[in-house]
This record gives sequence, structure tokens and C-alpha cells, in this order.
Amino acid sequence: MKASGRGGVIVQTGSMWALQAIGATPSAAYSAANGGVHAMVKNLAIDLAPDKIRMNAIAPAVIETPVYGTFLTPEQVKAVLATFKAMHPLGRNGQPEDAADALLFLASDQASFITGVILPVDGGVMAGRQ
Repeated sequence: MKASGRGGVIVQTGSMWALQAIGATPSAAYSAANGGVHAMVKNLAIDLAPDKIRMNAIAPAVIETPVYGTFLTPEQVKAVLATFKAMHPLGRNGQPEDAADALLFLASDQASFITGVILPVDGGVMAGRQ
């Protein structure tokens, strides 16, 4: 991107867990790791701006992806994901399209004046709890 001189866009995936602690899951290490991702995004946004490279991240809450099936049985996945719905003020878990749409927006020309942002894609979790 630097060599081309045309700039570009990088969008990283972080996590809402790096923005808001959730007691329902043992996630201190995961949160800390994603906090590092968020700090990297902000620092690279500054470092890369002179080269016209924008750097942002999305911070999803619970997104229903196949990853849960890698460590839970299908029955457990269904039961566990159902418990997370109430955590989101919108009353549902996110879908892959929710995260993808946010990521694509940040990568698009519509976001041409946005850099160094961590965009929560969280169904309202960062707004508060009901």
C-alpha cells in the first residue's frame, strides 16, 4: 500500500470484550489480547495516515458463527447461544452479516474520513443494560 502511493484501508477484527468486561464468560486473557489489537489499530492509524492508509477495527459482541462448534456439541451451541441473547439490548445475537456489513462499511469510500476507530458491533451492549 505504501509503495503504490494510492493508500488503502485495513480493517482488523477486535472484540467488544476488550471494551466491556462481561462476567458471564472467563475472558480476561481474550479481553487483554483484543485490547492490544485495539491499541495497535489506533497507533497504526496515526503511523499510516501520512501514506493515506486508513486503519480501523470492528469490535463484535456475540456473533453466531461456526467457531462455537469447534469446542461445543451442536446441542451445547444452541443452549449457550440462547443465553447470550439477553445480554444484547437488541435482544438477539449478531449474525455474520452484521459483522461483515460493518467491516465493509469501514473499508468503503463512505468511511473515507474515518481512521483509528474501534466500531462496536454489539447489539447495544456498550450503550448499557436494560
